[in-house]
Amino acid sequence: MARLLQPDGRSPGQPVIPNVPGPPVFAAPSVSLRPFIEQAFTREHVTIDFAGFSRETLHGVVQEPLDKIRIGLIKPATVTIRLLLPDTSRPMVLPCRADDLTDDPDYRTRMHRLTFRHAHAILDTVQELASLALIQDADVQIRAHACPPLFKLYILNNEEVFFGIYPITKHTIPFASGPRDIYDLMGKDAVVFHHSVHSGQPADPPYIEQARAWFNAMWDNISYEFPA
Repeated sequence: MARLLQPDGRSPGQPVIPNVPGPPVFAAPSVSLRPFIEQAFTREHVTIDFAGFSRETLHGVVQEPLDKIRIGLIKPATVTIRLLLPDTSRPMVLPCRADDLTDDPDYRTRMHRLTFRHAHAILDTVQELASLALIQDADVQIRAHACPPLFKLYILNNEEVFFGIYPITKHTIPFASGPRDIYDLMGKDAVVFHHSVHSGQPADPPYIEQARAWFNAMWDNISYEFPA
């Protein structure tokens, strides 16, 4: 049934919701996260929760603030990082072979090696800074889950959230057994949307609350130790 709308688009009887001033929606490629990650490390207590695929982008953007801690430019007291990653030791729905949409063990072996390397590079660096007494307390944990990695999520100091959907791209990957077309997830090409408790946007605080609740539920109930 058709409904009559008010001139401003409201249904009859729908209350007027005042416009709340705030910054425009922020959307940018994942590599643009660097200044926000660096700003997060200026806090006394730093927390970063990440859910995504290989974690390669995060490794790149956290390296500079970790180097600044090493040379004394920034001095957080504690650093807590949680990495929630897909289990690449198990068959996956996506990424997959382009010809029959099945799991590709060779691809997973490659991604498992890359994911393990990037994740443990962060762990090793943070633990080294703690051992040098440059951080009072450091905690980096890496856990896995069996869900396909369809999006990436960053939660910075429980106040900033960046969310982006992975573009799915078909491209040819060389393997020892020969090249194959793979539907792959392109993390660096993912556009992330920014939400902040300081934005003035009324939807941002509950969005961040729900993102934190999802991450904690996955972490506490669904995840398990990342396989070596």
